[in-house]
Amino acid sequence: MGFAGRPFIFFAVAVLGCSAGLTLIGPASADAAVPPETAPAAAPRPDDGSSAKSRAIRVEARLHVGEELDLGAAGRSVGDQFVFSGNLTSTEGREERVVGRIGGFCVITDLERNAGQCASTAVLPEGQITVQGEQAGIPVPVPVVNAITGGTGEFRRAHGQVTQRVLTPATWQLTFELSDVRPHRTEDGRGPAEAPTPVRPSFPGK
Repeated sequence: MGFAGRPFIFFAVAVLGCSAGLTLIGPASADAAVPPETAPAAAPRPDDGSSAKSRAIRVEARLHVGEELDLGAAGRSVGDQFVFSGNLTSTEGREERVVGRIGGFCVITDLERNAGQCASTAVLPEGQITVQGEQAGIPVPVPVVNAITGGTGEFRRAHGQVTQRVLTPATWQLTFELSDVRPHRTEDGRGPAEAPTPVRPSFPGK
């Protein structure tokens, strides 16, 4: 069943903007030596020589696929799934533009609370962001905050959370709040935007 049927909306994923702060430690007085064992440890440096920062990403997920899978016993039961996918669209500025895509699934785990566990992946030019958590209130979705569990590219060490609000069954508002975002460099030292576009292989007779 797609979006034409009863809404069965779970959380999906989906992206970033404060700058990270630094705590400055004042110098110790000349007559008060700090024992070596109590001296503050130096902050670790990123292994790529770049500074980590926080980032917020606000997008809308416009779903093209939203299918309910009635598994096991007929009707709503534990183990039923909702599978979704679509585009991520930026609504900031004068014109809307597609900035990525999203896909994931949810599994019903609690019939009494009408809740389930969801996992999804947001794919952006800078890398991927994975999200996991619980969505309650199905089929009347409520705002939810889920955990960012990992990523790739600039988000390879990122952590944080994503807030979701359901505007319509097929349109979700997502705000990703990430910490420890690091610029990513390819093997030739260029960033993702500078990396050469892969050439599609040609096959004989094609």
